[in-house]
Order: sequence, then structure tokens, then C-alpha cells
Amino acid sequence: MLGSLAADTPHVTAAVPAPAVTVSAGACSASPLPLDATCSSVARRLFRAAAAGVGLSSELIYDGATMASELAANSMHAQTGIQFGVSGRPMAGAPEIWLYLRRVGGEQELVCKIFDALPRWKDDAHPDPSVPVQVDAVSGRGLHVVDGLSQGRWGHHLTRARLGGWKVSGKAVWFALPIPASSALDRFRDPQPGSVQAAGILERMLSERGIGHIVRADAPASAMSVLSIRRGLTVWCRSRVVSWTARTGHREWRAFVDLVDAAERIVGAHEELASADAAGQARYPVPVTGPGSAAPASG
Repeated sequence: MLGSLAADTPHVTAAVPAPAVTVSAGACSASPLPLDATCSSVARRLFRAAAAGVGLSSELIYDGATMASELAANSMHAQTGIQFGVSGRPMAGAPEIWLYLRRVGGEQELVCKIFDALPRWKDDAHPDPSVPVQVDAVSGRGLHVVDGLSQGRWGHHLTRARLGGWKVSGKAVWFALPIPASSALDRFRDPQPGSVQAAGILERMLSERGIGHIVRADAPASAMSVLSIRRGLTVWCRSRVVSWTARTGHREWRAFVDLVDAAERIVGAHEELASADAAGQARYPVPVTGPGSAAPASG
């Protein structure tokens, strides 16, 4: 599970100049990445800044910076979804680096995600680090490096941008590194919000990601709140836990101290459902009716 509250403002929607302060406070540091080859060096710098503030060892910081660099370099192959303004500057969909803390299995870990506005993979080739890369290959090594250095703590999912004029859909590729117990932050032991407050924070986070028309119902007497996000996605806040059912039918949950990650997972669930709807409409298009459309054959 992830993130935390950070004084009731756990989500950052603008570039963060000091990732160490943002991440250690329990928020998500979100920064844009350049559209050229300098994206790797920027990602390394931002990762090191965040990692130094949460007590990672120098060895893990080096490994993490290497992985952030590899993932940032991959974003250069996923720029077709970027939307530019009349000045030629990107208005939405530019690559982003996200950094935040979460809890998993009782321990804390630093999560690094690289966002790009291409939901699919280059050449529609789904990554599989178990397949060896040819010795003379000039590309395709990045995720093998991430898989090895993270010891399998990596993945990818559909999501939405955090920055830009509007929050375009895309994907995030991530890795996580464990925080030593001796450096674990006390903020995960801070007082947790109530169900109504947690629901309000989640609703705001999701709205900031461009997810609207959320229907919220609070039952303070029962210490419960419900958020209806869209058809097939309802979020429950009760007993200090946020829970929802993924498209696969798997029930997921996050503690209230991990609202940053809870919101990210819910955004991913929303995008999975939207993607499935779009695929279904493409396969079975709705017939056009109305003025000018062909009349159905009788008999």
C-alpha cells in the first residue's frame, strides 16, 4: 500500500522542486521530464533527491537512479500521445516522474513511476523480461535491468497524467525499493482520518486526475462513506480501509494511511474499465440511426 496524507494535501499537481520534502511528508512528487535525451539525467537527479530524504542506502540509491534512468529513456519511444500548444510546447501528455512512499507487507518502500501518454507498448510488444535480449540488440534491455535491480519489484498499469492542462490517459511503469526498518518514517503511525474525511480526500484526488461525475454518499453514524466512480467501480471507505473490486473480480484494499496509492490504484481500475469499454465499442459498433441513416430492412 502506498502514500499518506501529508497534512490533508497528499496529492501534488505541479512540478515539485524538492522531491525529498514532498515524499518524506507523505505526498506524491510529480515532475515533468524533458522530451529529449536529457530525460534520463533529470530522472536520476529527481530520484536521488527523493531517495536521500527517506534513508535509502547509497547502493540502493545508485540502483534506483539507474532504473529511473532506464524507464525515462523508454518514454522517448512513447511521445505520440503528447498534445502541443500553438507555441510548440507540450500542453498535456508529456512524460512525468512520480515518487512516493507506500507500505507493503508491513514495510515501507519508495515507489518510482514513469508516466507516458501511450497506453500501449512500442510495436504493441508486451514486455517480458524472462525472454533473453540478443547480444547485439541496441534496445530492449531497459526492463531487464529494472527487473534485475528491483528483484522483481516492478510493474506497469494504465493510469492518467498528474500534470498538464488536462489529465490524458496513458500508462505508468514502476519499480519499488524497500526502506530499511531503521529509517522507516513515523508518519505511517500518525492518527488516521475518519471514513468521511478519507472519502473526501480520495474524491479530490480523483477529480484532480480528470475523473468526474463521482457520486458520494456519507454515513457518519455508521463510520462509512461510498464513492460511485463509474459503472463497475464503487469504492468503500470504512474500518480504516479503502476497498474496491477490480475488473478481474479481485477485491483490493488500502489502509487510510495509504491514500496516495489507493487513489492511483483506483485511477488504474477506472482506466482498465474505460479501455475495455472502448475495445467493446470498436468490436461491436453501435448502429447509426436518425436522419440520413439507412432504414432497416423489413421482413
